[in-house]
Amino acid sequence: MKIVPFIELRGRTLIERAYQPGEMTELASKLTDKFERVYVSDLDGIEKNKPQLDVVQEICDELPTLYEGGMRYASNVIDLLITGAERAVVGTATLVSLEDLRGAFKLSENIILKVDYRDGIVSFDPHIAGRAFLDLSRDVREVGVDEIVVPMDLAKQAAEAKAQFGFSLGVFAPMSERSRLEKLGADFIVAKDYGSLGKDE
Repeated sequence: MKIVPFIELRGRTLIERAYQPGEMTELASKLTDKFERVYVSDLDGIEKNKPQLDVVQEICDELPTLYEGGMRYASNVIDLLITGAERAVVGTATLVSLEDLRGAFKLSENIILKVDYRDGIVSFDPHIAGRAFLDLSRDVREVGVDEIVVPMDLAKQAAEAKAQFGFSLGVFAPMSERSRLEKLGADFIVAKDYGSLGKDE
């Protein structure tokens, strides 16, 4: 099972410390020794609709990147992919509608759906919010999206849906869950505890 390191950006900081221009390139370069892809969660894009495209581009130049930058409308997918990201991650909590996911897929097939979950699937769109994961994943596969990432709470349901609809499944999980999720049928985990990105490494 593949491990995808999870990196959060907020207010031009990386993992709770400020960075210098070009520093992201150095850090991303170090990751290429151990990992095939990296997941970047751009909190400025997600929370304020102000993605840090220039910073993410530095990472994308070094390593295939799954970039969650707060896509709301179909046209936003181009903004995310112009950074050089391998895939634009579309979160249900920021996506305005299932129709916008359809529109985004027409613009680019390089999309991953991230299911945001808090006592039910979180979304502005009633066609997404609160639905059973199996039903939502059926609709998402009909759109054409073939990769879905979910929180641990949905791992079992997602694995069952994967067996029916044949998508690639990622789970946000600590490294300690790797073996269990592999047996469940997940293809990769997105982990925060993959190791340090310190300059001294």
